[in-house]
Amino acid sequence: MSRTLNLVDCLLARGRHLQQIGRETDALNTFERLAGFRKLPQPVAEETQARLAELLLDRGEFQSARRHLAAALVQKPSSARYHFLMASALEADEKGDDRRALQHYRLSLEFDGDQPECLGEAGMLALRLGKVVEGLKWLRRAVELAPDDPEVVAQLVEGLHEIGRPEEARLTLRAARFRNPRDGRFRKLWSDFHFHELREQQETARETRWETVEEEMKPVLLPFLHPVSAPAKASGKRVRRDPAAPLPGPHVPRRRRLPDHKHAQ
Repeated sequence: MSRTLNLVDCLLARGRHLQQIGRETDALNTFERLAGFRKLPQPVAEETQARLAELLLDRGEFQSARRHLAAALVQKPSSARYHFLMASALEADEKGDDRRALQHYRLSLEFDGDQPECLGEAGMLALRLGKVVEGLKWLRRAVELAPDDPEVVAQLVEGLHEIGRPEEARLTLRAARFRNPRDGRFRKLWSDFHFHELREQQETARETRWETVEEEMKPVLLPFLHPVSAPAKASGKRVRRDPAAPLPGPHVPRRRRLPDHKHAQ
């Protein structure tokens, strides 16, 4: 038994080290070997499943990651991190369920409500699902916890912009720049925000201009023109319509005929 425990401890330590230095494939193989043991101590089994899920999430294998997260949640159902990872796997997967993901975000925040990353992701998903009040509450809470994190601030600005509150988004960015005047990341957020606003204004102006042109190209009925009425109905009486008579030819004076010589006096 001691040999097995020593092997388990060695594999767990090796897997942690490989994952830490970025050798994800080797770390995955190590934890998969460790998960193949029939009997593992509960903490080791829980950590093994959780680390396998993290590695598979990074590789984009969301369904496999969810299987390992389900096993980890069996070991520790009150883990805020496991619920957060499960929500991330559901949301990132094209075949996932966004509503189930939102439920796992809620569970994660119930167990630990001070997670800026979870609050930001949950807030954006809630807005996409039409839950504006809940989404804004989470996004604002994330900024309260991490006011100097540009990614968290950017999520709140994006969320406000999506629900049609550009003025509040502008004030949020202005306050973030005031708190971090020398941070280039916040200057970039400010520039990007104004660029998107300008582009939207140009698109709106272009659409308005095209609508005006189309309106001007429509036919206009002048006020002094009247629609042509239908021809009057012909009466039953027939009218003869002869062609015009030709004009007479030019008048030429006739020559007077002289009498014959035999009749001359």
